[in-house]
Amino acid sequence: AATPSIAFAESVDQLGAQRVAPLRPYVRFVDRTYDEAAAFVRGAFAGKPFLALHWRRTDFHAVRRSHEWALQSAADLIKHARHAMRRHGLAGVYLATDSDDPAEMAEVQRALRFARVRQKGGGSLRDRVETANLEIAICASATRFLGTRTSSFTLTILEERRAVFGQSEESGGEMGRPPEEEEAVVEGGKEE
Repeated sequence: AATPSIAFAESVDQLGAQRVAPLRPYVRFVDRTYDEAAAFVRGAFAGKPFLALHWRRTDFHAVRRSHEWALQSAADLIKHARHAMRRHGLAGVYLATDSDDPAEMAEVQRALRFARVRQKGGGSLRDRVETANLEIAICASATRFLGTRTSSFTLTILEERRAVFGQSEESGGEMGRPPEEEEAVVEGGKEE
């Protein structure tokens, strides 16, 4: 079946936000990605509201060190998650991460009992891209989302939440200073 599309050729210019925003709802993954994401969410969370987290751990450390609160420890991630879960009455957690540290992953799993998708296939570039796209769709469908400052993956999730899933801007943001037990979270961009 023919699908209408827009093509850009012989251009290296980036479109500005004002030109991209009206087009973004039409920039979508293949239906199979959304179907797989929805099936995963149904199986993992049984229709209950959940929190999705994107926790960047292994790349661009020099850049991230220069941005306050871009690097979050396992303990900080747990504080952010528990705070958001209490505030919004969420029981489930989805974690998208590139962490390759078994000890910190075990610490976060003990504290949050998070769900994750398995890497597709044998780890080829295509398998990794398909898994990343699936994770974006899962995070975009979450009731609430917190991501990593300076991460283009987080920015993509936030765009997908608004443009494709129709989520409010206030329902997602980036992790900032870890909250204390009684602190309020300022959503819709960055936590205080």
